[in-house]
Formats: sequence, C-alpha cells, structure tokens
Amino acid sequence: MDALRTAIEEQWRDAKLHGVSERTRFSDPGAVAHALRDLGDDLERPHDRQALLLRAKAIDDGYDNEILKTLAGLQEEVTLVAGQLATWYGKQTGGLPSAFGCQLNKARQRDVEQAMALVDQVPAYLKSLHTHLRLGDVPAFAATDLFFMAGEGNLHPKHIAYFLPEDEGVKHSPFKKTYYFANTHAAMVECLAAPLARQFLSTGTDYNVTSEPLRRIPTLGVLSHELGHFIYRQETTYSPLNRANRWTSVVLQEVAADVFGILVLAQVWAPALQIPLEQVLEYYLGECLRYVNRGLGLFPDCDGMYLQLSYFVQLGALTLQHGGDQPVKLLVDHGALLAGLRSLARVLADALLAGNPEAAVAFYQFYGPARLQPLQPLVTALGNSPAQSIEYVQEPVRVPTDCDATCAQARL
Repeated sequence: MDALRTAIEEQWRDAKLHGVSERTRFSDPGAVAHALRDLGDDLERPHDRQALLLRAKAIDDGYDNEILKTLAGLQEEVTLVAGQLATWYGKQTGGLPSAFGCQLNKARQRDVEQAMALVDQVPAYLKSLHTHLRLGDVPAFAATDLFFMAGEGNLHPKHIAYFLPEDEGVKHSPFKKTYYFANTHAAMVECLAAPLARQFLSTGTDYNVTSEPLRRIPTLGVLSHELGHFIYRQETTYSPLNRANRWTSVVLQEVAADVFGILVLAQVWAPALQIPLEQVLEYYLGECLRYVNRGLGLFPDCDGMYLQLSYFVQLGALTLQHGGDQPVKLLVDHGALLAGLRSLARVLADALLAGNPEAAVAFYQFYGPARLQPLQPLVTALGNSPAQSIEYVQEPVRVPTDCDATCAQARL
C-alpha cells in the first residue's frame, strides 16, 4: 500500500505543478499500474484479483466496454481503485489523482439488496407524484468500508462515494457502479450531522444515531439519492440548462436526486423494511444542515440543501423559530414535511425535468441562496459555529484479506 500511496502522491504533485494533461490518464500511468499489480498477491479472492488487474490494465491502456462490463459484474469483497477521480464541482471541475481501497460491508450490502428487491414498486409510486415521471436503469451499488485513501481524495471535504467509471472521466458508459463508504458516512452522520440536528431541529424526539434503524438509514439514503439521479420525464434534457447556467443545472440535479430519493426511501422502502418514517425525515434534515454548514456558493450540494430548506420554510412545511431569547430552531412536523417533499417533487418534475431552462433558473433564483432572507437566522447561526470535518485513521496500512480485518475508522 505504501508503494501505491507514493505513486499517487507523486502524480498529485505533478498535477499541481503542471496541471492535468488528460482527463482519464496519469502523467506516469506505468508507476501506478505497477503498484496496483504488486498488490494482487495480497488478495485471496479471484474476483478481487481480477478486478485489480483489469483496473491496472485500464490505467495503462484505457478502458474499453469489455473491461467496464466485467468490472460492473464482479462481486468484489476488497476493491482497489486508482485514477484521476472527480472531486467536488466547485472545487475542481475535472479529476485529480486519487486512490482508494474499500471492503464490502456485508450488513449494509444486505440493506441495499433488500431495498433493491422493492425497486419494482418505485415506478407506480413516482406516477402517484407526477404522471410523467419515469425510472431508468439503476447502476450497481456496493456498500463498503473504506480502509485506504491517497491523493486528492484524502483532502477535504471527504467523499462518501465514487460513481465509476464516470468519476474517472469515462462518460456515457453503459456499465456503471457506485462504491459507497459506509464507515466514512456513518462518522459524518454521528460527528457532524447529529450535533447540528440536536442543536437546530425541534422534532419532539431524541436524535439517536446509534439506534439500529439510524444505522441502516444513511446507506439507504445514499442508495435512494443515486436512484433519484435516474428519475426523468420522456422529454428530460439538461443540455439547454447547462448552456444557460451550468451551476444552476448541477444544483437542481442534486436537489432532484435528494428529493425523489428521500421520498422513495420514506414511502416505499421504509415501510417494508420497518424503518420509522420520522427517523428517515430526521436523517434527511440532519444531512441538509451538514451540507449547508459547509457554506454557500462553494459546492452545488450545499446550495441545493439550502434550496430545499428554504422551500419548506416558505411553504410552511417547516417553521424557523428565531428572535428574542429563543434559540434558532427548525420546528418539525413530520406530516407537514412529508407533504412539503411531495410538493417539491412535483415542482421539480415540471420546473427541471420538463427541459425548460427559463423555469429552472427562475425557480433556483427564488428559492436558492440568492435569497437569504427566508433562512438568514439559521445561516448566521451555522456560520458562527466552528468548522468541523473528519480525518481518516488508516491503520493498518495493508490490504485486508479476511472479512474480520480491521477497517480504517473515520473520526474527528
């Protein structure tokens, strides 16, 4: 692992000095590919070794559809990836040298499989929201624990998932797979979102992230968000909006994935999996606070979470308490919030998915951060809080070869 880290850090230094010459290629691909191949002997499972060798070949020669198809179908337990991986839009629009290692989290993967067994119920649910909504093919999804990170991905803000091969710069691949880092996300929920929820939400219940439903919800939340990206209308196209205002387009696509996704989780998956609706909605609001707390105008995800909270407050689905001696709080009525989410989903189906860029830009300007007044007390209170993030403790620095191996834990 040290050799892979060294190779990636050298590529990262070269990118800082000279820029990224090719979106999908390292300046010295041979060194990274060699470091990957050397790790193959440490992997016991044939699928893990096969995937690693295919990725090393792609680093040397580039991807082809046969490699992508094979990778999407392999059932890996230990995954090692290196590439010019995408970082946050707003931080850098392309990709920078990164590498990660992760191991399948079997408990969380069971949650994924149980949810996806219910995916046939989603189209009918979408039609109950808006008659023109459709669901496309949802890519493969691996729930894992991260044990290794090097390069740009080891910086801030931390990533909780990579969508491959798109995040490697390979666009429009018919074979896609999400690698989600359950332990990283759990640490963010526990150490970042939960304290904000306790401070700024009034729900009538305790926000206990250690309860079993809340241990399951983050994985299902990210899975449902990924599913939300594949909800569309027959006439949906983002090209006109991209040309009119690329930032608005990226923000609203994230908003749509958030809103459609959390509704699928709350109203399709949660009842079948015996997860309380209230805990799903409180997880969602905690994540909204976590992203808004990063700041506005920096990352599309953050501006998108602001838009959602602003919409709910202006609609009356949430009440913002402030003024006098009262602490700043969002007063939560779960039924009203659910109705607000359904309302926002219908608005997005028309303002974004119908392909009218003027309607989308107008919607974003009215509810987005350009109008701070609806949430100004909350934004100010968040701004007065100390900035927080998490760091990775990467011990031991080796490739685990058994399911009981220690994974890196993310901590403050």
